[in-house]
Amino acid sequence: MKGLRIVVSYIRLHWLFYLVGISMVAGGSLLAAQIPRLLGSFTDSLRDGRLGSSEMAGYAGLIVLIGLVRVSTGWGGRVLVHHKGRQLTYQLRQQLFEKWGTLSPSYYHRHSVGDMISHALSDVEVVRELVSQGINQAVSGLAMLLAAIYIMAMHVDWRLTLAGMGPLLCIPLLVKWLGPQIRLQSQRSQEALGAMVQTTEEVIEGIRAVKAFGTEHVVISRFEKRVDTIVEEKMRFVRLSALFGALVPLMVNIGFIFVLGYGGFLVTQKTISLGDFVAFTLYVALLRMPLEQLGNVLNIVQRSIASLNRIDELLRVVPEVLDRKGPLLDRPLQGALCVKSLSFRYPESDRDILSDISFSVKPGQTLGIIGEMGSGKSTLANLLLRLYDPPDGSVFVDGVDILNYPLSRLREGIAYVPQDGFLFSCTVLENIGFSDEYPDSDRAERCARITAVHDNIVAFPEKYATEVGERGVRLSGGQKQRIAIARMIYKDAAFQIMDDSLSAVDTTTERQILLNLRELSRPGSESKGPLKATIIISHRLSAVQHADEIIVLEEGRIVERGNHATLISRCGIYASQWFMQAGQSEEGEPESTEVDGERDISQPDLDAEMEVLEAGRLEEAL
Repeated sequence: MKGLRIVVSYIRLHWLFYLVGISMVAGGSLLAAQIPRLLGSFTDSLRDGRLGSSEMAGYAGLIVLIGLVRVSTGWGGRVLVHHKGRQLTYQLRQQLFEKWGTLSPSYYHRHSVGDMISHALSDVEVVRELVSQGINQAVSGLAMLLAAIYIMAMHVDWRLTLAGMGPLLCIPLLVKWLGPQIRLQSQRSQEALGAMVQTTEEVIEGIRAVKAFGTEHVVISRFEKRVDTIVEEKMRFVRLSALFGALVPLMVNIGFIFVLGYGGFLVTQKTISLGDFVAFTLYVALLRMPLEQLGNVLNIVQRSIASLNRIDELLRVVPEVLDRKGPLLDRPLQGALCVKSLSFRYPESDRDILSDISFSVKPGQTLGIIGEMGSGKSTLANLLLRLYDPPDGSVFVDGVDILNYPLSRLREGIAYVPQDGFLFSCTVLENIGFSDEYPDSDRAERCARITAVHDNIVAFPEKYATEVGERGVRLSGGQKQRIAIARMIYKDAAFQIMDDSLSAVDTTTERQILLNLRELSRPGSESKGPLKATIIISHRLSAVQHADEIIVLEEGRIVERGNHATLISRCGIYASQWFMQAGQSEEGEPESTEVDGERDISQPDLDAEMEVLEAGRLEEAL
């Protein structure tokens, strides 16, 4: 029941709107409850021969007037309540979206995307039914029920009222018996829907792999199983709801039988008039609608409790990464990074992913990080972004512990390119200018030229207005990566982090991009921001060979460090990987290039470096 606090707090906040809307709906129902009484009075007058044309017209006019007032007040009240229900839908979806943005990566590892989408779509919609349709039906039904019972007991006969209402006392027992089952089944239906959404998203995202492997029949079978599960769970829910919905009018009909028998006896005994009996039977028939409405409301409440609990559980999740309490240093980043004796392990892990890591990067410098898969390279990037919190006193930005910056300020000063070069399903311009609400087309074009993707973009039919599709599905891998790098440049942040983001780019284009990035990091460049501190994480050593410092990670530790020439001369892991990768590209690129006055070591220089390597090994052997 904790989830109901969401609805209660919302109604309290907008109590005046709900008071007006509920009053109008209740007023219309109270007026409708007067019609059977008028018809009873009309029957007595007709039997006694006291009705003339004017009296009959008066009764007809009064009934029509009641109907018109009821329609207008009921319509206005329902519209007002429905409007507030739609506002709650908007508010909840906004809160959920904002909450997703604060959650740590570990949360997404434990929960499926389909389940979260189910929260925002299905669960929120069920809550909307409660605060709009549910409230309207509850108020209308309850007002008409109470008014009918009062009139039957006070103006007809209280004994007949007890006879007619007796079977209705069974309805609370039905609620206690079927209510928990309906609520549980509603929750299972929502979970099954989330599983289907997850499967659908995976198949759509991986449609190329599905087609390449010719496994359409496999994914269709999996999807059918998910849909079958939804149908089964929904049908169980429908059967329970239908049973409850059928038992409520059954109780009304049983009460009607009692009324006919006992009421007819009272008429023959002249205890009540024929008009009272007619009015009473009309009231019993009239009760069918409010009782069905209340039964439907109970169904909505049971479903809503399950959905509200799911939403409340998500909104109560405390992110693992939060701003520290107390004063924080809210100033722009300048681009100086210092890591001191950093050791880190994930919360669910029992071993260190990083051990005793130390390095520094100054504005205008480039740091290269290489290592095998699982060596901790991406973990290091996650810590710099504070997707996970590093230990106190281990990571410093501009001489200040990274934990003493507000998260918003810290991430504002970092431009990051992930491994997959993730793109959003919008235009090329909007992807490059993602850091601006209204991207500058000229600036985006300059960034695209720096990453050598401008010519590809202008070849598209709509150029920079081209929709890239979900995750950039309409682009090649190299185009996606280069647009992602252009997005990093556009942000013009103090820190630039590239996490293996050149893997799909050919080496010639790679050299051109890296040369342009080095130029941007220098004083006097076109960049209007501070000097850039660039961190390049890569498996391809050609991407880091011109870095001011290169660190080699192995099992979370720094095993080698230095610039390219130093590491080659040491004949270690870096040198071995360099010559292996250079040998693999021997046939493709024998030429040599020059970058910033430094020679790019390619095949003509390979033999000379091999001699250095062999000399080093010979010296070690001696």
